[in-house]
Amino acid sequence: MLNLGFKENVIFIVDQIKSAGLKDLQCLMFSATIPRWVEQVSQQFLKPGHAKLDLVKDLKNKTSKTVKHLAINCPYQNRISTLADVLICYGGGQTIVFTSTKKEANDLLLSEKIKKDIEVMHGDIAQNQREVTLKRFKEKKFSVLVATDVASRGLDIPSVDLVV
Repeated sequence: MLNLGFKENVIFIVDQIKSAGLKDLQCLMFSATIPRWVEQVSQQFLKPGHAKLDLVKDLKNKTSKTVKHLAINCPYQNRISTLADVLICYGGGQTIVFTSTKKEANDLLLSEKIKKDIEVMHGDIAQNQREVTLKRFKEKKFSVLVATDVASRGLDIPSVDLVV
């Protein structure tokens, strides 16, 4: 929420809770990544001597033994046809493709080279439509979800077979 411009809203909520007279307020902050600026902002909300728990530090950059990582060297101008080939070879089930921009997501949606049921999810799409799209994907109504990398956090879809 802090990264998405909601810092003032978070401060307002915490201030409202404090002003309600709750003396034993417990504040917990969760993040997939914690850049230095988030640590600095969190100091406003957390008590001195707070604990920082890193759930992945002991993994030493290891991934699940059931995850297979592949790297394909591809010139940028060939990315759509390469992705179409990857979807044919490896995308037998459900696939999520993450893009950096809304334009890239839309380009994939409109590509004639990708012969799969495909829908997009990004910031220019209304929140209620994004929720419908995500629900339809979870229900396996289409096989390829293209989303900007903003959506890469918080998606929990166990049936996904391939992530690009």
